[in-house]
Amino acid sequence: MIALSSPPRRNDVDTLRAVVVLLLVPFHTARLFDAEVWHMKDMNAPYWAADFLIRSLNVAQMSLLFLLAGMSAAWALERRSRVAFLKERFARLIVPLLIGTVVLVAPQVWVERITPDVPLRMSPIDHEGGLWPFMTTYFRCCYPEANFSWHHLWFLPYLFTYCLPLVFLDNAAVARRLARWMTKAPWRLFLPGLILIGIEAALRPSFPSTHNLVWDWANHAHYGFLVLFGWWLGRNPDVEASICDIRQIALFLSAGLVALWFATLPVDAGGVGMIETPHTIRHMIRFAAEWCLLLTLLGYGRILFSRPIPILKAFVPIALPFYLFHQTIIVILGWLWLDWTGMPLLKAAAVAVLTTILSILLAWGAAHSAMTRLATGLPFRRKPRFPLRSTEAICIRWLARW
Repeated sequence: MIALSSPPRRNDVDTLRAVVVLLLVPFHTARLFDAEVWHMKDMNAPYWAADFLIRSLNVAQMSLLFLLAGMSAAWALERRSRVAFLKERFARLIVPLLIGTVVLVAPQVWVERITPDVPLRMSPIDHEGGLWPFMTTYFRCCYPEANFSWHHLWFLPYLFTYCLPLVFLDNAAVARRLARWMTKAPWRLFLPGLILIGIEAALRPSFPSTHNLVWDWANHAHYGFLVLFGWWLGRNPDVEASICDIRQIALFLSAGLVALWFATLPVDAGGVGMIETPHTIRHMIRFAAEWCLLLTLLGYGRILFSRPIPILKAFVPIALPFYLFHQTIIVILGWLWLDWTGMPLLKAAAVAVLTTILSILLAWGAAHSAMTRLATGLPFRRKPRFPLRSTEAICIRWLARW
């Protein structure tokens, strides 16, 4: 088995990552109610509020995860050899991907196949029969034209792909002169946002998001740039620290740009539709907002989350298995409660709360078995580092404060 060591933890990075992972629950719960095709839907979908919530969270949610992953990769490579780093990333990303596509994704595809009356199905192919007979056809590639898919696990192969070139970068590639130039005038950190806007303007019209890894070049350029930028920040701590100096202006700009983007976004897409603008201009506003929001979150995160928050500190070790489990639970709950109509807010709240509870319980259980730790991307240990009672103690102490 692979024994993995962990680099020192950054409380602000861990907390930001934990918050983003937890917010995946309301994000994917809203997918049951929005206007875009998905794996399961409420029978009365769509609802404008669901589209609004999804657009709001999607401004920087996944982008922040990739950016933080790049920073973590930089710190890991300072403490590990290239081979050890790749082994760790393979165990953490590819192993749970291989297991998850069978154990966690197949049930999502199956419930979609056996529910032909659901509106806005992403892949309207019908199947009659149980899950086990369905598994004989599951490996026909690829969804949505066939069955095999990685659904929400797309993040894992993408991140692994972007980590590969990082092992070939050395200290000569960290651009110290550029770092000094940025540090002298931190406002210059807004300039890399122009690269992001340029990527989207050049590639997105020809390569819409597919998450199929092969023909997803706009996403590769977008997220790959963020991983590389995060890696550069990790190798240049003075630049990363200087983000705090522009956090207020970044907050002001991101709030204004997000508001402007929603004002230009059509109502049927979750916006307000107050200002008519060409799609290209609206697209540029959206990704300018993303960059400013990323700087805002990094700057304020460093200030506000320098000390651990007990309840989130307890969640950090199980964030990855929580991410693996959550969408499967949402899709299955949406299927089980398909006949629950007419109360979308109550239904969404019930799905989100129950998903959070079940995902935490499953992730917590997975963290306390050597084999399930390996299957869910956690470092393999015959005896888990954090026994159940110690994590319970953290939660009890936090609750006692209230």
